[in-house]
Amino acid sequence: MIQNIIFDIGNVLVTFDPYTYFLKYFKDETKTQTLCTLMFSHEAWSQYDAGILFLEDLYEIYHQAYPQYQKEMDHMLTHWLELMDAIPETLACMKKLKQQGYGIYLLSNISQDSADYLKKTQDFFAYADGAVLSYELKTIKPDTAMYMELFQRYHLKPSSCVFLDDGVQNIEKAISLGMQGIVVHDIQIALQELEELLEGEKVC
Repeated sequence: MIQNIIFDIGNVLVTFDPYTYFLKYFKDETKTQTLCTLMFSHEAWSQYDAGILFLEDLYEIYHQAYPQYQKEMDHMLTHWLELMDAIPETLACMKKLKQQGYGIYLLSNISQDSADYLKKTQDFFAYADGAVLSYELKTIKPDTAMYMELFQRYHLKPSSCVFLDDGVQNIEKAISLGMQGIVVHDIQIALQELEELLEGEKVC
C-alpha cells in the first residue's frame, strides 16, 4: 500500500529548462544549445550537485575548459538559479496528498545554492515531511546511498513509496530497490498516473 509520495525537484516541482531561459539572452539557438550542453553536461556540474564543488569552483573550471566562452559562462553561472519557477500543478497535488495523510518527501540531486534559493522562493519544502538532498551526502542519484538514506532516516519501507522523477535511471534504481516509480516526461500525465496508482482517489 502506498503511504509515501517521493518527489524529485527539478522538472517535477520546479521548471529546469536552461535552453529556453538562456535563449532569451543569447538569442541564438545553436549557440544557446551548445552553451547549455557544455555547462550542464560537464562532470563539474554533477560534482556541484553533490556538494563536492562550489559555485566559485565552477567559474575557474569553466574558464579553463571553455576559454572562448568565458563571458557567456559567467552570465549563466550568475543567473542560472533564476530559471527555476514553480510548477503549480505539482504543488497543488502535494498539498492535497498531504491533507489526505500521505507522507511527502523530497529526493533530489541539488546543490546547496539551489536548495537555499528554493527554500527562500518556493513553498514546497514547508509541505515535505523530510528531504534527502545530494549535496548533503556528497553523491547523486542513482547512487543507492541516496535511496537508502531516505529509507533509513525516515523509517520508510520501499514498498510503501512511489517516486516521481524526470530521470529514467533514477526511477529504474527506485524500482530495483522495491519502490514504485513514475518517470516524469509531462507533469500533467505523471500526476494522472499517480492518481490512478493511488487507487483512483481524487487527490490530485
